[in-house]
Amino acid sequence: MSTMRAWQAMHYGNERDSLRLNTVEKPSPAAKEVCIKVHAASLNPIDYKLLHGDLKKVMPMPFPITMGFDAAGVVYSVGSSVTRFKLGDKVYVRASRESLRAFAEYTVQPEAFVAMMPSACNFEESASFPLVALTTVQGFVDRAHLKSGDSILIHAGSGGLGSFAIQYARQMGLTVHTTTSSKNADWVQKLGAEKVFCYDLVDIGTINNQYDAVFDTLGGKETLQAFVQIKSGGVVISVAGPPDIEMRNKFASNPVVRFVMWMMSRKVYAAAKTKNARYFRYLTESSGEQLSQITLLVEQGKIKPVIDRVFPFEQGIEAFEYLVAGRAKGKVIIRIAD
Repeated sequence: MSTMRAWQAMHYGNERDSLRLNTVEKPSPAAKEVCIKVHAASLNPIDYKLLHGDLKKVMPMPFPITMGFDAAGVVYSVGSSVTRFKLGDKVYVRASRESLRAFAEYTVQPEAFVAMMPSACNFEESASFPLVALTTVQGFVDRAHLKSGDSILIHAGSGGLGSFAIQYARQMGLTVHTTTSSKNADWVQKLGAEKVFCYDLVDIGTINNQYDAVFDTLGGKETLQAFVQIKSGGVVISVAGPPDIEMRNKFASNPVVRFVMWMMSRKVYAAAKTKNARYFRYLTESSGEQLSQITLLVEQGKIKPVIDRVFPFEQGIEAFEYLVAGRAKGKVIIRIAD
């Protein structure tokens, strides 16, 4: 049996208690799958939220499970029906929500989720893109239908998601404002934010009736504040707030869970009604086609990778802890192979 190493969650809990670097069987691709030798992977907040059990009502995990969504590497083998990739291709992927498996020396993913990585980027840089890119596109374009000339407030602009969203919004022709700490203000302006609200100097809650859209990456009170910040008829795009109707219908077949999710959302929908506003809270879907569009934007120089720190493979726990601490400026990467 051929083996590999993988970071696996053994149960719900904090990083030191539940994560293990295990030796497991190397996967083989099915007919429409691609096996990738992973060179780099990136962490996202959803990784530790899954690990901590914050999402177990909508995304329960079987244990042990190899963690991770974002990976970049080289095609190692392909299934019999794969037509778009060949051995040696440099690719990146946002893994299946059902199987994860990015934090490993090899990962098998559906061909439809994989794309050729940007030729101008190395593996670490390419691994920084998939989840944040797809989250942004599926919020700004697929749901909110934002257009050139619209205005948007992006919360937490110096984070992994916010730093990508600022760049993507600018290439869409949006007017971009963001929030961050004063120490990162100049930095996010260089990314493309035209105005920066420093939450350690300004009460963000005083911003009102200014934006066509707010990108809520924080949740909590910020989700409700977003409805004050948008214009009448605006839209709140959230990756951290209470579930929307689409999420409730998709993930809550149990009547009790549906009721709980409705109770969580009722204040948000009441706030939306006062502004005749739309509200989207969604989970990102994998798409190689959309990643290919991101590849073009990166190769055209319209979007650049933003990396805070790269950890060696053996320091996966430390990488998780660094991201959980909330001080990362851009993406946190795990280098798996040179």
